Amino acid sequence: MRSAVIESRDPLRYPERRQKFHFDFLNHTLKQAEWTFRLSVLFMTGGSLIILAGGVLALVHAGNPDLSYLPLVTSLTGALITVGGGALALHSKRTMANLTKAAEDNEKKIDIDHKLEIATTFIDRVADSKQRDDLNSAAAMKALGMDAAPEMMVNRLLPEQPKKEIEPGGSTN
Repeated sequence: MRSAVIESRDPLRYPERRQKFHFDFLNHTLKQAEWTFRLSVLFMTGGSLIILAGGVLALVHAGNPDLSYLPLVTSLTGALITVGGGALALHSKRTMANLTKAAEDNEKKIDIDHKLEIATTFIDRVADSKQRDDLNSAAAMKALGMDAAPEMMVNRLLPEQPKKEIEPGGSTN
């Protein structure tokens, strides 16, 4: 009763909801990876500029022993910021690799669905209802990942034709 009420209010069925959630999640992850990459570029650029500023400070204060620590601290700060940017870039790269794998997996699933749709279209053209039911059962088993040996499938789905023997002096027709 409760599930019927939920079904009537929500036009999307559970598979469509799962698919929508999955693609929303992938879109969110893609946006996150893009922003992480942008932040990494910003951090590495900022860190590089701070390192350059440390080099300039080293040249400007080369003769002053009281400020000899300033270029070193500035350069180390820039190096830490640049390393942080590199870590963000690495994280972004890993996320993009995971997204690429997910996209390839989705492409394979779409191909499998398309092949199943074509197979069921061909199965619907079979005139014999028992053979059509057997073929639909085999297609369902394949779709569910319950594959049988090809020899067994052929023996069960295609009835064995009696073998014709050639009589001596007879024709091959």
